[in-house]
Amino acid sequence: MDTLARRLETYSGDAVRTTLYVRTSKDIYERMEDLWFKAYALDAQHQLLSGIDQTLYIQLVYAQKDSVVWEEAYPIENGIANGHIYLNDSLPEGNYWLCAYSAHSLTRDAASFTGVRSISIVRNVAELLRKKPAGRRTDSLQKKIQLHLLPESGVLLSGVTNRVAFKAVAENGLPCTVSGTLFDGNTAIGHFKSSHAGTGSFLLRPAAGSTYHVRLDAPFADTLYPLPAASTQGMTFRLLHNSKDSILFRVYNQAPEKQLFYFRLQTRGLTQLMASATIQDSLDLKLPLQNVTAGVAEATLFDHGAVPVAERLVYVKPDHRLSVTATLSRKSYGTKTKIVLHIHTTDEQDKPVIAQLGAAAYDRIYHRPADPNDIQTHYLLTTQLKGRIYDPGYYFDTTQTNRLQALDLLLLTQGWRSYSWNEEELKKTGGSNSLVLSDSTRGELVTLRKKTKSSQQAVMLFDAEQQHNQLVTLDNQGTFRLSPEHLKLSRNIYIKHYGEQRDFELKVHDPFEPIHKIKPWQKINYPLESIPMASRQVTAEDLSILTRGSIQLKAVEVQGKTAVVFRDKYIGHLDSLAKYRHLTDKTHGGWLNCPAGDGDERPVEGQTYIVWTGPNPPASHPFSFNSTNTKQIVYHYPRYTEEALLKMFGIAKAKGYYPRKEFYQPNYDQQQNAGVDYRNTLLWAPDIITDENGDATVEFFSSDINTAFYGIVEGVSGNGLAGKTDFEFTVTK
Repeated sequence: MDTLARRLETYSGDAVRTTLYVRTSKDIYERMEDLWFKAYALDAQHQLLSGIDQTLYIQLVYAQKDSVVWEEAYPIENGIANGHIYLNDSLPEGNYWLCAYSAHSLTRDAASFTGVRSISIVRNVAELLRKKPAGRRTDSLQKKIQLHLLPESGVLLSGVTNRVAFKAVAENGLPCTVSGTLFDGNTAIGHFKSSHAGTGSFLLRPAAGSTYHVRLDAPFADTLYPLPAASTQGMTFRLLHNSKDSILFRVYNQAPEKQLFYFRLQTRGLTQLMASATIQDSLDLKLPLQNVTAGVAEATLFDHGAVPVAERLVYVKPDHRLSVTATLSRKSYGTKTKIVLHIHTTDEQDKPVIAQLGAAAYDRIYHRPADPNDIQTHYLLTTQLKGRIYDPGYYFDTTQTNRLQALDLLLLTQGWRSYSWNEEELKKTGGSNSLVLSDSTRGELVTLRKKTKSSQQAVMLFDAEQQHNQLVTLDNQGTFRLSPEHLKLSRNIYIKHYGEQRDFELKVHDPFEPIHKIKPWQKINYPLESIPMASRQVTAEDLSILTRGSIQLKAVEVQGKTAVVFRDKYIGHLDSLAKYRHLTDKTHGGWLNCPAGDGDERPVEGQTYIVWTGPNPPASHPFSFNSTNTKQIVYHYPRYTEEALLKMFGIAKAKGYYPRKEFYQPNYDQQQNAGVDYRNTLLWAPDIITDENGDATVEFFSSDINTAFYGIVEGVSGNGLAGKTDFEFTVTK
């Protein structure tokens, strides 16, 4: 037993992993809005906030074109990061993936990617209102389906009672409601039907030598689905009971002699329980769960040689979650009125706990209720199982009376091989050599001439204002790293070496380059939506509110003179230096670069000058000229690109963390004679921490938009419990 436990933890303990979850301020955005987000970085095994990663890499990917339209880095502090993205007017309408990565969350060989949030961008939300309501997606109308028949522990054993699970999936990938008949040869021996999301199960005691199949009822009655052949010898097991205190299995053995077996229960690569016994034909195995970690667990039966012979997934302590309540003083408020939100957090025993939470409240038209991704479903199911899960929130909805039976069917039909922490998977991914990112940005000092040797030990970092600077040491290969502390220095970080410009060159490596190479967004594992997007009829008042203050033009063409304007102060400084140091043009008496060679004045931008264009320029004064050998020009200084300026002065540029911005929330208790307020996001509070009594209070104000609003509060506790709740209220005039 010790060997089996150590073997598993040898694979799972090789490297630390984090899992990321992203929440946005709403689900649907219009262009020229700020998208606010919060990211949680949890230790993948223990599901505690992790401080190991310090840099969050964010990409916004346009799903239709598979193209990255935004990428920036943000600091992670104690497992939490938050920031914003400006959605400029050039972004096309459509669906986008907001992807999050960190040093220990992204691996080169990962089969799927889960650190993502789905959002939509529209030109104007009024267009959403005009669309006809989407009809509920049908499954029963699909003529072709896939039916999977799955013995409970992976083995169908003759002479004992087996549980067989099934899963019906339509062509569109959605579950399909089915019913059918079980046959022994040509004899019908039972009837079954799915109980949730196309899944169900039936009991079967197969006889040796018999063959079994199922036939579905109309409209799928044209196909027979055979069961796997039953083994006449071997071992298997079946789950009999699963409670918060204990779990009961029945182990079966079909062999002429008694057999020694081992039984292991593991959660996220950590052995929770080990048991061993000798069995003749059957044996009930009851295991205590008091000290077992909650969540998806893998139960494995080993024979006397420690070879796995049967396995299945179970969910241990499904109610072991963070309970979050959000209470409003009332359900309806006036415009520009204070709203007080009381938040309370408890554990599964209803004891108050300290929790790190985030809250948002926004116009319900920007909410997509069909999106099934929340912090509970993400950390408790999506990150634990391979494959897209249909409506995962159902399994944690306490109003659903059959949710625990449905959850067990989900795990039966997903199969133990879909578990992200099964032993075979850990063998392949346990090492840390597949990590592709770092918290820091790497750079190097390159020698341009072979015989040149560098005695430099450091390079200088400074910001665009040249108010802050730091030294960064070089290693023996001339490599340096910009640490998270360095990345906080400025939005743009400039780097200068101390050698001769002709001898050395600075190079900074793009930290996003490894991400572009593996394209994680092409392997997204995102839950399947259960219902269509909510829709309501557009009203004249809706259109007035949603389009007020904007002018829509069919086509505009602007022509005029343009000039290169550097928004960065330091680049502007380099541009001025380049014009001063490298400018050889001189003027005198209205001439630019007079052919007689005199003149010591610098030309003026936009001034008109005479230039010599003819042959045989005069060498001295006086000389004659006319329109055949001269012309007039408007003078412009040389225009340099940012890249050319940096190269000219031997400077390298690196991107620091994207600047922080405060979410605007007015205080109408203090503001007098305020103008019209059209905010559709009333609350964005990414850093709420409940006290030792589990309490927190948030205050915010309504706007002049009178409609229904949706709110959500979610987060994690200090001991790794995830939870969420939502709330609604209306604003009326």
